[in-house]
Amino acid sequence: MEKSEEKQLIKRAKKDPQAFGAIFEEYYEPIFGYVLKRTGHVHSAQDIVSETFFKALDRLWQFKWQNVSISSWLYRIATNEVNQYYRKRTKDVLKLPC
Repeated sequence: MEKSEEKQLIKRAKKDPQAFGAIFEEYYEPIFGYVLKRTGHVHSAQDIVSETFFKALDRLWQFKWQNVSISSWLYRIATNEVNQYYRKRTKDVLKLPC
């Protein structure tokens, strides 16, 4: 997708959440592959990617176009979600009885 096309799509998606579906279709597979490499678990990766796109849609109004693909923003959200996943797992492990 070209940057000008992506910019217009983001503008539309800010007004009409249905337009966000095209962003989801374009970036789901690369984001999923990234998260899967980081976690090594398909189910966890699916959950994290789902949360990533939910947060992206919920906070799309905050996204400001700076002539950089929205994918960098999506990867940042995904990275934060992966980090949160590992923090939660560490806390859960520490709570296990010995």
